[in-house]
Amino acid sequence: MSTLMLAGWTPILVLGILFLMVVYFIAHKVSRKTLYSVSIILSLICIGLVIYSIYFVRGWDGLGYLFTAVSVLAGTWIGTLMGLLNTKKQAY
Repeated sequence: MSTLMLAGWTPILVLGILFLMVVYFIAHKVSRKTLYSVSIILSLICIGLVIYSIYFVRGWDGLGYLFTAVSVLAGTWIGTLMGLLNTKKQAY
């Protein structure tokens, strides 16, 4: 298992976990409207990266961009949902 983690998956997973933590902490500091805006902007950037990796890069390099974008997208939305479930703020 440790060989698999060192073979290139570590930066992709760490990036997803980093975005999860950042969005989770943002959820506690800002209003829900701002949190939704940040999450949607990050999601659109990830979707743009997926499209770029499929149509312009292609091959194994494009697959790496695709996995990175999906990891960041998952981290963003998991962090958003966790932050919303754990905060007691009212919607503005």
